[in-house]
Amino acid sequence: MKRKTCEVCGCRGTAEDMVVHRVIPEEIAKEAGVSDSGAVVLCINCRNELDTWYSRRVADLTYDTGTRWFIPRPPAEMAKEYQATYRAFAEYKGRQRKKR
Repeated sequence: MKRKTCEVCGCRGTAEDMVVHRVIPEEIAKEAGVSDSGAVVLCINCRNELDTWYSRRVADLTYDTGTRWFIPRPPAEMAKEYQATYRAFAEYKGRQRKKR
């Protein structure tokens, strides 16, 4: 049975314990014209925690003070936000690993 390592926390597990995750969701990457959506291997725990980070930090709408309406954010802006959120998450998890 082949073992894999989570690219964020370093946990080792079987291929069934790991998932390939795209840092930028494919539909956003396509719309933004990003050719590499950044595939990484994550354990289930990191994948679930990262989903929480995304839901709290990546917004698909922005408030326009001129019109006083929420408007959709451009895909390129969202792609950058997904990348920044993933980097912040990976750095956070890296600091946690060093403390152990």
